Amino acid sequence: MANFNIPNLCGASPELNAASLKIESLENEITAKLDAVASEAAAAFNTALTDVKAGLDGLALDLPEVPNVNFQSELTSLINDIDKTTIEGIAAFNNKLAELEKDFGDTLKEKGLTLDSLVSDATTKLAAGGDVCALAPNIEIPAANSGTGTTTEEKELVVSTGLTVIALPEDYKEVVSVSGKSEGSNFFGNISGYKINGRIITIPKSYVQVKVKYIISLIKEKPVEVKQALVPPEKEAVSIVSPNSNAVDTKTFSNFNSLLTKLKTKSVLGLATEKEKAGIQSALDSIGSESTKSKMSADFDKANNFLNGTGEGTLAGELNSAFRPPIGENKKQVEIKVTTPENASVVKKEVVQKVNPVTRKVEKVEVKKTEKAQVSAAGFTNRRVEITEQFYTSALPSNADIDIEDFKLIEAFTGTPKLELKQAPVDILEVLGREYLSNGTFRQYAFVKGESQDPVSQLIAGLVPPKTVNLLPAQLNPYVKNINAIIITYVTLEKLDPTVKG
Repeated sequence: MANFNIPNLCGASPELNAASLKIESLENEITAKLDAVASEAAAAFNTALTDVKAGLDGLALDLPEVPNVNFQSELTSLINDIDKTTIEGIAAFNNKLAELEKDFGDTLKEKGLTLDSLVSDATTKLAAGGDVCALAPNIEIPAANSGTGTTTEEKELVVSTGLTVIALPEDYKEVVSVSGKSEGSNFFGNISGYKINGRIITIPKSYVQVKVKYIISLIKEKPVEVKQALVPPEKEAVSIVSPNSNAVDTKTFSNFNSLLTKLKTKSVLGLATEKEKAGIQSALDSIGSESTKSKMSADFDKANNFLNGTGEGTLAGELNSAFRPPIGENKKQVEIKVTTPENASVVKKEVVQKVNPVTRKVEKVEVKKTEKAQVSAAGFTNRRVEITEQFYTSALPSNADIDIEDFKLIEAFTGTPKLELKQAPVDILEVLGREYLSNGTFRQYAFVKGESQDPVSQLIAGLVPPKTVNLLPAQLNPYVKNINAIIITYVTLEKLDPTVKG
């Protein structure tokens, strides 16, 4: 808080000063009437209380008898309170200027300021009806030191410690010396090699006692005081906001399209879509434009037809390309529905409203819009991924040289061996069947696409859609039943195209 007993102090209030003086008068009246008759004392107290309430009810401040000398206040008094048109006034001005230089000159220089420039700037500011609060730092010096030229004080800190870290209790300008008293010694010796970081002093070793001499500045800086309010704050009127219906509809329509895309994507992936449907319905209910609402409803119906497999633009219609890769040496073909780059893109015509740059009128224009599918139920032919899966049976010897954590346990082969894959293959690249023996070696039987195999080690594989791989029946190839580890490498199609935004 500002020291309200100092004239011309930034942040002080004459009204608040007057109230404080009335409170002080009340205290003096109470003290003087302690031994008086009760009725007389009560009458005096009531009169004093009336005066206090007329100033500022309930306020009481302790006003120091000898306040610190404040630079902002002194600078204002130097300019406003001294008549420089007389010889006496000029002398008083110069004397006060010299006193301010003696008290605050060094501190101002440390801040990159000079007293002469501050006096000049403050004179202009005060003449225009302003104050010096923004120009001059809010610094003060104790009244006892004002005019003496003494702006610093040397202090001494003695601590008993076995530690190597000493903390100074206050900010300082300079550390003069650091000395220590060792065990069994009666004298302090200078400590060399100490380090200072802020208020923390680190010494190379511990001492019984450590003595630090340091210098502090008697000049203290305070935050710039704020002025006291004299009247209650005015109530701010609540702004009346009229929403732009066109802007609201545009935002709602954009959110609707985003939800519609999510609905299609999650439906194809078999995920729950209740949240998206609720959001779409909410958007339809909140739209203001009837034409926009009609278009949104038509788009929603079209999306439902798409997902239900009815009407134009169905899911089945978009996934209408047959891909028939040969599987195994038996040349068996499997027909699946996939999405190709050609049918992944759908070109649609749309009528939009645009401003003609020549006529400046809104016109209806037919534009072509290409939409690419992001999700395919059976996968994209241009997004081929190789996958390797590994299996083993309980007949696998314990000394087999494989990482069992990478293999999936299956039952031992009986009849026609069948393997269930994680993904639906579109091509089988390689099947390796191994018979690990008790001596650590293995026999291998293989199918490799496009390569002829030794009849003795040949393995024939066939695909049963969607994910089952059959090996040659054991009765035709007796070695198959002895296989205890299988490695299958196949090609599948990604169902999500990461190159399409959505």
